[in-house]
Amino acid sequence: MGSTDFLRRVVQGFAFGLGFAAAAGIALWVVRETTGLAGEFGGTVAAKASARTAATPAALPALAADVRVATQRVERRNGDTVVLGTLRNDADAAVGSVRVEAAYYDAGGKLVDVCGWYVAQRLAPGEEKPFKIACGGTPEKPTPESASVKLRLVEAF
Repeated sequence: MGSTDFLRRVVQGFAFGLGFAAAAGIALWVVRETTGLAGEFGGTVAAKASARTAATPAALPALAADVRVATQRVERRNGDTVVLGTLRNDADAAVGSVRVEAAYYDAGGKLVDVCGWYVAQRLAPGEEKPFKIACGGTPEKPTPESASVKLRLVEAF
């Protein structure tokens, strides 16, 4: 009788934990989608702080084509690679939901990884906004080195 009761409690606790994890996952997804924090969580990619960076626009609508990466730099922080920069809207109208993608390449020009992030929900005409793309390295599992980074606007409307 005692071991049956114990087993029943273990199973109930496991079911409760699964339910809580599912609810927490759904809540996180809703928060990310409604606050504009949705985006790709990059894998392990990296670049040296002195790595070359270039910004190239993707095929964007005419209005969004006037959004550009005004400045950028790459830093190593606690095993992660971070791209810091500013976006500038040179259009005559506001642009929303701007997403920047960072592609990391090794010295031979081979793609190491890609990560991106939604940078701005709204960018007014003439406005500049800072952005940061962190690609997920940690001191215990640092991102691999790469020789260059290319930035690309993949969404702006």
